[in-house]
Amino acid sequence: MKKTTQELLDLMKDSKDYHQYLATNRENMIQEHMKIARVLSALLAEKNAVKSEVIAKSGIENHYAYQIFSGTKTPSRDKILMLCIGFGLSVDETQQLLKITGYAQLYSKGERDNVILFGLAKKLSIVDINGLLYELNLELLK
Repeated sequence: MKKTTQELLDLMKDSKDYHQYLATNRENMIQEHMKIARVLSALLAEKNAVKSEVIAKSGIENHYAYQIFSGTKTPSRDKILMLCIGFGLSVDETQQLLKITGYAQLYSKGERDNVILFGLAKKLSIVDINGLLYELNLELLK
């Protein structure tokens, strides 16, 4: 059975030797390589989505987006957010995807993050969200 994050933290704190800890707990850790590509692939299947449509709706340049999906490029947090918009994910699904991929979740007290959260909640397009960000003099999703 997989160990929880808290169980791993507790075991790590109690370990005297990191190599021994790693040897006994590695199967419980997320492997970074190809993780994002695997998650996106699973999301395509779960949502019964078409990759080219998700990419078109995300606003990410095609070549780069396909490299993200193949695992040859590691996307920034903004690119993950743009893909979330492309998938039409809810706020909760976006927060979960950010967490799974190792990025900070959107913070509602942060002005830029709040605009993005609003856009996700209202199912706005990338163009509309970037329009709001532009109007408020905030960094665009790019």
